[in-house]
Amino acid sequence: MKTTSIALIAISVLTLLALLGVFRNMKSGFGPFNLKVYGITLVMGIAAILTLTDLPSDKTAPVFGLLGAIAGYLFGLKKEKS
Repeated sequence: MKTTSIALIAISVLTLLALLGVFRNMKSGFGPFNLKVYGITLVMGIAAILTLTDLPSDKTAPVFGLLGAIAGYLFGLKKEKS
């Protein structure tokens, strides 16, 4: 196996473990804070996996733009006032 394949598998496993850990520690469901943590963990894992793939940059650039938009939305979420 190439080192890139090993790194892809390792990042995928770490991302899944992080998502499972976040999901397990949620006590009040998908509130704004939990959604931020879960979403950012997922976006960072996908970005790390895409970085290690052999896809050309003209194919991955739009995906990184979309991931950036999702991350920006998640960071911009505010707690609702009651």
